[in-house]
Amino acid sequence: MNLNKFFESLAANASRNFKIEQLELNRNNETLREVVRLALDPFTQFYQRKIPAYTRDPKFNTMTLGFALNQLCELSNRNVTGNAAIEFLRNLLSSLDPDDAKVIERIIDKSLDCGVQVSSANAVWPELIKEYPVMLCSPFEQKLVEKIQFPAYVQLKMDGMRFNAIVRNGKCEFRSRNGKEIQLLGNLEEDFIAMANGVNCVFDGELLVKDKGIVLDRQTGNGILNKANKGTIKTDEARKVHATVWDLIPYDAFTKGICSVPYNQRLESLCVMADTYQPKKVALVDRWEVDTMEEVNTIFNGLLEQGEEGIILKTHDGIWEDKRAKHQIKFKGELECDLKIVAVEEGKGKAVGMLGAIVCESSDGVVQVSVGSGFSDAQRKQFWKENIVGKVAAIKYNMRIKNKQGEESLFLPIVLEIREDKEVADHSKDIK
Repeated sequence: MNLNKFFESLAANASRNFKIEQLELNRNNETLREVVRLALDPFTQFYQRKIPAYTRDPKFNTMTLGFALNQLCELSNRNVTGNAAIEFLRNLLSSLDPDDAKVIERIIDKSLDCGVQVSSANAVWPELIKEYPVMLCSPFEQKLVEKIQFPAYVQLKMDGMRFNAIVRNGKCEFRSRNGKEIQLLGNLEEDFIAMANGVNCVFDGELLVKDKGIVLDRQTGNGILNKANKGTIKTDEARKVHATVWDLIPYDAFTKGICSVPYNQRLESLCVMADTYQPKKVALVDRWEVDTMEEVNTIFNGLLEQGEEGIILKTHDGIWEDKRAKHQIKFKGELECDLKIVAVEEGKGKAVGMLGAIVCESSDGVVQVSVGSGFSDAQRKQFWKENIVGKVAAIKYNMRIKNKQGEESLFLPIVLEIREDKEVADHSKDIK
């Protein structure tokens, strides 16, 4: 079976059901199963920023794909690093049939590039891949707010890119909320390694881009951070990246998906680390301790007047879990959701030959909307050339409505960004 051609056939059909059906038909193919696992498992990394240039070397006998897959442990275990790792990968790719080499490229890139995600893989091979753990906040609901026990924390809601700094055995790596490696070219590692002080742990927070001490607007800043997700960020851009953190989780607890240490103790440990090591480019989130909802509302409204996005209300005793927490609640001045792009529409008039709008929907397909606002002319040209169908877009909107056909939609939707750090759209129950 030519796996590269197989993945190309999956990429040519946007239907998730089609992809799952094809995987199911080949579920007994052990090589396919292992390729999918290596490419999608967030805890298996190969630490290569890009694919080195290579050509098929006729001096080498063609290596089998199965043998090549076994050799990748040299990279994932960091038995070879630096320039030696680059040469190792170059030689490996040069020894393979061109289609098999493309399969290895897909694995190294940590994306099968065919629309198959962790949930689809696990639908065919149950529990093949552990989904990357992340604790999410709950959207504002009065019934949740009424259950908050005071005193509590109010923290500034950041407007950057969610990330984890994972420190293990004296080394640091960065991951997005879906487990994909964020390549910051040597920036920030020193701060996090010093703060961890030999402890294996995970810092949770947000990346922001600053220029001369000023935080860049979301579109500009996240445009740079998306390059870090893709591995195309430049050194001068990486130097502008700063981090704000709000949580600290022991590494073993993080991988298990639960940490029973109360949040106030986790936050105190984080504060001690920051006070002791005085990191240069890592800051703690702005925070206030509050005793009443009146204080919460006062802080929230004051921050909105300053142009901030909103706040997060957190209890002292909340544990860390790989789920949407009811003890951490978002207060936002504007509504926002993440939707999957299911189609693109060409522009009209002067916009012919460029992107006119994207058609989006929630993960369950209940909320559907066409969004044409928020794109620059440069983005309209770029996204019309690129295949952005299947990606997730952040959408700002005024309210959830029913359209003329009685279908669930959004009023006054505006595109904020195409999210490279997220692969699954919001469910309709989380879109207010």
